[in-house]
Amino acid sequence: MRIPTIATLLILLSYASVVRADEPLAPPARYEVQNSSHKYVATLDPKTGVAVRATGSSNILWTATNWFRVAFLADDGHHFVTGCDGMNLIPQDYTKDLVLVTFWQQDKKIRDLTVGELFPDTRILEKTVSHYHWGSITGITNSTLIVSRCDGKVVRFDVTTGRITK
Repeated sequence: MRIPTIATLLILLSYASVVRADEPLAPPARYEVQNSSHKYVATLDPKTGVAVRATGSSNILWTATNWFRVAFLADDGHHFVTGCDGMNLIPQDYTKDLVLVTFWQQDKKIRDLTVGELFPDTRILEKTVSHYHWGSITGITNSTLIVSRCDGKVVRFDVTTGRITK
């Protein structure tokens, strides 16, 4: 009697690793991000927006009025990348013009990256319980934004232009 129970448990556990459960997003909260060399820090506050300063300094270099759930600060302290509010999930009724990533130079938008640009063939997107999983933003290294798609493909972007690098 014990062997079927263990076998059943193993089968259920194997399915659990494949199925993606959707969870509600946490409410907006204050947090900080640093660039990879820890020279600059951005404070993101839902009440006040973004404030960037040199690490250890109270002098603010630049500000923006919006709050972002997903944010990355480039090594120059002036370029900033934000991700969609759903993080790595998009709604099932998405359109190809849905913005996944936005590139900024301080508080000025450089470029939006859409679902259609990152996924010319949207059949690649992974269906979850109530959304599609598109991938994730890995981070910024040497002024290059690294994006990992759900199909395992890694795409790199120049943070100063928002364009794909080779």
